[in-house]
Amino acid sequence: MGAYDSLAVSSSGEMIVECYRDNSRAEIYYTSSDIDIHKNRKGITIRDNNGILAANLSSVLFRPRFPNVFLDFDGNCYRGNIECDIDANSSDNLRIFNLIDIELYLKGVLPGEIGDRSEAEYEAVKAQAIAARTYAVWRLSTQPDDKHLKNSIDDQLYLGASTELDLLNKAVEETKGLIMTYDKMPIAAYYHAVCGGSTAPIEKIWDSRKIPYLRGVVDGDYCQWAKTFFWNEDFSAADLEKNLSKYFGQKSELPRKGFGKIQSIKFKKDNSIGRMVELKVKTTTGTFKVENDQIRWALKRPSAPGSILPSTRFTYRVKKSQGSIAALELVGAGNGHGIGMCQCGAIGRARNGVACEKILKTYYKGITIEKLY
Repeated sequence: MGAYDSLAVSSSGEMIVECYRDNSRAEIYYTSSDIDIHKNRKGITIRDNNGILAANLSSVLFRPRFPNVFLDFDGNCYRGNIECDIDANSSDNLRIFNLIDIELYLKGVLPGEIGDRSEAEYEAVKAQAIAARTYAVWRLSTQPDDKHLKNSIDDQLYLGASTELDLLNKAVEETKGLIMTYDKMPIAAYYHAVCGGSTAPIEKIWDSRKIPYLRGVVDGDYCQWAKTFFWNEDFSAADLEKNLSKYFGQKSELPRKGFGKIQSIKFKKDNSIGRMVELKVKTTTGTFKVENDQIRWALKRPSAPGSILPSTRFTYRVKKSQGSIAALELVGAGNGHGIGMCQCGAIGRARNGVACEKILKTYYKGITIEKLY
């Protein structure tokens, strides 16, 4: 779930604390106390209110001793076990993982991914459960070097047990084991919040080959109800130079003289998908180009510092003053990369009586829904 200098784990009841040295279990404790975990040059040290319990550890495993006991970390409670070890890529940091059954994991994913929904939207909730399960199975089965899912939008937003909702849990339970396949293999079930009118083929958004089931779909007005369907963003020249300079600097693509002052900015649109596929900026030190979805990362969003642009579906207007770029105005639609299922479109379809299976087969072409277990 992340990397930390120190952390604490507690529980809603008694928990078992297993201590490991060199991957062998060395000590075991039963406790209801909060456990503080620290890293020093000799390994991991754990403490309770009475002082040090164990030191020089390579990892620690926390397990609920009884059913319906939850483990707590960083303000959230979690089902299953929590494991803490030392980050092999950065020995100064601790790593923490929630080890959990996939069905219980999904109950912590749906609240963050599709939110609190009504009975009228239930078919979309089931579609989200199947899509999230499929993504997890695909990700874990096709990435042999990394058998962990990140608890963020890098994979799926996982919030643990704290935010579980009855209707969402019901959808997970009713679709237990169901995944989407293509040629008998789990699919890369990408999804996004709002497509803005149509989804896009994966090869036109990311550096990817064509994938038959991830083609563009005309979504009409099914997602137009979403608050983030329309958006606008205004950039000053300073905003553009700051954001673009940082982006190209992080990619080690800046000349020695830096990014310079912007002289012109142009976009290229692919009319077949209604999205911008190229940003070209000419400055006093050179010409810089960004393609496809990376445009969102390069421009970012001045109105929400740290956030990326909602989508590449937009129109633009460049303002000049005395021959120089003064501002850039964007008016856009959609929120997300645009690949796979449009979540708000799925909700709109469910409101219109479309069943779960049809929703999924609309966004993922040629797939089969199978029971994996």
